[in-house]
This record gives sequence, C-alpha cells and structure tokens, in this order.
Amino acid sequence: MNHTHKDVYVGEVPVKWFILLHLSLILNSLAGTASKLAGRQKFLSFKFMFWYGVMLFITFAFALAWQQILKHMSLTFAFTNKPVTIIWGLIWGVTIFHETLTWKMLLGSAIILVGIIIGVSDNQDDGNGEAKGSLQDSLKELSALEEESAGQEVRS
Repeated sequence: MNHTHKDVYVGEVPVKWFILLHLSLILNSLAGTASKLAGRQKFLSFKFMFWYGVMLFITFAFALAWQQILKHMSLTFAFTNKPVTIIWGLIWGVTIFHETLTWKMLLGSAIILVGIIIGVSDNQDDGNGEAKGSLQDSLKELSALEEESAGQEVRS
C-alpha cells in the first residue's frame, strides 16, 4: 500500500476508508431494523412489502459498498470492525423500538465481541508472511489428513 505523508491511518487503512467502512456497517445494521419492521406487518401487505423492499435495498447497497471498501483494506481488518453492527443493533432497538437495554443483552454482546477479538487475534502472522490458522493452512492440514486416511484404507 502506498502511504503518503499527508494520509492519516487507522491501523492499515486511510481514515477516509475507515469512515466509509463504518458508515457502510451502520447502513448494514439498518437492514435488520427494516426486517423487524417488515415482520411486524401483515404478510404481503403494502407495509410488509415496503419494509421488506427497504431491507433488500439496504442489503444490496451494503454489498456494493463492501466490495469497494475491500479494495482498500484487508478482509481481516474489515471483519474485525464488523461487530460494531451489534452495538448499532442495540442502539436501534432502544431508539426505534423502545426496547429496554438489559444486562443480559450487554453481556451477550460483550461475549460475541470478545469471541471475535480472540478469533481474529489467533490469526496472527507466523513470521513467514502467512497467517497462522488461515484458511489455506486449514485446507493443507485437511488435505494431508485425507491423504493419510486414504493411505491407511489402501493398506487395510
């Protein structure tokens, strides 16, 4: 990545793309809100179709934005920021649906966030430029196990 002296970065990402990432994640969290609003309507009524259409539009817009954003950052970095939608979901629940925020909701959200942080931190660089625990490593291990298993079946 080309870093100029004028660019401000958040981790590996220019602040402009970091902000766009978070705006897209806010947009994505609103898809759940539209879905919940659709679910409160009579099935196939005008209001149901409207809110369901809004949810589909938001999902489509997010998918397009997500693809553009990923051109400017790693998938790992983007996914480490995705749990912010949990927080936005809580905010929308309280502000739009007048739900009561409980300690169980906060605890559940915290458990999810900690789990994601642990999962992502387990994917650290192994010093050879490859991530430990990467999908590629898992596929190599699986392939080796399959070959070993096939070899044992032939000998039997």
